[in-house]
Amino acid sequence: MIIDNLIEESRKKASSDIEIHKQKLFEQYFTPIDIAKYMCSLFSKIDKKVELLDAGAGVGNLGAISSLHYLKHNSVNLTAVEWDTNLLKFINNNLSAIKAKYNNFSFNIDNTNFYNFSQKALLNKKQFNRIIINPPYSLTSKGTQEELLLLEKLDVHTPNAYSNFIELSYRLLDEDGELVAIVPRSFCNGTRFTKFRLKMLNEVKIEFIHSFESRKEVFKEYGIFQEVVIMKLTKKNIKKTTVCISDKLDHKKCEKFSFSKIIFKNDPYKFIHIPSKKDDKEILTKIYKLPSSLKKLGLTISTGKVVEYREPYLSNSKSDDSAVVIYQRNIKNGLLDLSIKGSSKQYLNRNELSSNKMILPGNYIVMKRMSYKENKERISSAILTKKYFTNKYITIENHLNYIHKDGQGFEKDLVIGLNSYLSSNILDKYIRRFNGHTQINASDIISLPMPSYGTLMNIGKLMRNKIITNEQDIENLLFKE
Repeated sequence: MIIDNLIEESRKKASSDIEIHKQKLFEQYFTPIDIAKYMCSLFSKIDKKVELLDAGAGVGNLGAISSLHYLKHNSVNLTAVEWDTNLLKFINNNLSAIKAKYNNFSFNIDNTNFYNFSQKALLNKKQFNRIIINPPYSLTSKGTQEELLLLEKLDVHTPNAYSNFIELSYRLLDEDGELVAIVPRSFCNGTRFTKFRLKMLNEVKIEFIHSFESRKEVFKEYGIFQEVVIMKLTKKNIKKTTVCISDKLDHKKCEKFSFSKIIFKNDPYKFIHIPSKKDDKEILTKIYKLPSSLKKLGLTISTGKVVEYREPYLSNSKSDDSAVVIYQRNIKNGLLDLSIKGSSKQYLNRNELSSNKMILPGNYIVMKRMSYKENKERISSAILTKKYFTNKYITIENHLNYIHKDGQGFEKDLVIGLNSYLSSNILDKYIRRFNGHTQINASDIISLPMPSYGTLMNIGKLMRNKIITNEQDIENLLFKE
C-alpha cells in the first residue's frame, strides 16, 4: 500500500536525519511498520467514532497506522503530540496523505511536551478511547526543571519517562478505553516501580502482553538491545491476561493466564510475572498456589549492616565482646563456613555505635544479594545456627541478606524447612524466569508466595531427623498444597 510505504520511508528518513547522540539522549526510537501494525491489531472493534491519541508521536507512524486500522469502519479523529519541531513535517505528510484518501479522517498535531498536553487535557476533561505510544525511555531525573515541576503538579512520581507516559495515558482513557504501548520490561518488578504498579493496577487491567524471545529483535537497526514488551491496558473489567512469547508478530504462541498467576495476591509489591518458556505455566501454578508469605510466617528479611569500606570498628583482633563478621565468601555450596578467610577484617568491636549491627545467638538464614544467571543457584543461602556463635555475637556484611524474627533467631525446624524451599529447584527455575536483575533484593523474597508454617515445620523436622533427604521428596512436600 502506497501510504504504508510513505509512513515507513518517513521513519527511516527521520531516523537517519536525527543525530545518534540526540536519539541516545532522549532514548526514543521510531517504531518499525511491522511492529506498528501488530500493535494496532491489538485494539478491539468499537461502535463509535475513534478518538485516538499518539503521545510522543515521533513521525506519527503509530497514529497513522492505527487510524488506517479503523478507517474502513469508523470515523477517526487523531491527536498527535510531539514536542520536536524537526519531526512535524513528517507527521503532517503522513497524516495529510491519509486525509486525502479518507473523508472520515481528521487530525490535529500538537507541538508540545506530552506533560504539558496532559495537564491541559486532564483539566479540560478531554478523554480518548484509543491511545497508542512508544514513549522515550530516559530517566525522569534527566528531565528539565519545568518537566519535573509539571510531573509534581500532575502527581506523577515514577522513575522513567516511559512509565510517566503510561500513567498519564491511562488517566486520559474514557471508561471503555484501551492503551497499547511498547515499553521496557523493567517496570514489571523491583521496588523502584512499586508505586507505579500499584496505581496502574488500581486503574486499568493488563489485557495483553507480548514478550520477545530475543531482546535484539525489536529495535535492532538502532543497536538497542533493551528487553521490551508490547502491552495492552484496558479500563474494561476483564479476568484474564493473554501472554504471547515470540519473535514473530502473530498470536500463535499466545496463552491466557488468570490475573492471580500474573500478579500474586499476597505480593505487596505487585510484581508482574511474564512467562517466557513452555513449562512456565506449571511453575507459576505451583508457586502461586502457595498460601503463605514471609510476613504471614512472622519473619522479616534485612540487609547486613556492616559496610566494610566505611566501618571504623572492624578489627583482626578477637575479643570477648567482638562479633564475628559473616561475608559472602562464607556461603559455599549451600553451607556456612566461617573458616574461609580473606583479606577483610574478621571481627567487629562492640561499642555504643556498633552494637545495633550485631545479632544474638539463634537460628537464621543468610543469603547472598548478588546472583547471576550463570550461577548454579540463583538464591545462594545457608543456615546460621547457634553452634556458629563461638563469640557472643555475630554480624553480617552488607552484601548479604538475612531472615530473622523481630531481630532474633527463630525455630530451627522452620529455618530448615524455609531454607529447603529457598534452595528448591522449582523456586530456582521461577527466579531465573521472572527475576531479570542480578540482585536478590529483600523485596524479591518478601514478594514470594511461601508454603504454610505447618508445612515448613514438618519438612524441617523430617529433614533434621534425616527421615527425608531426597530432593524430589522434599519438593513434593513443599508444593503439595
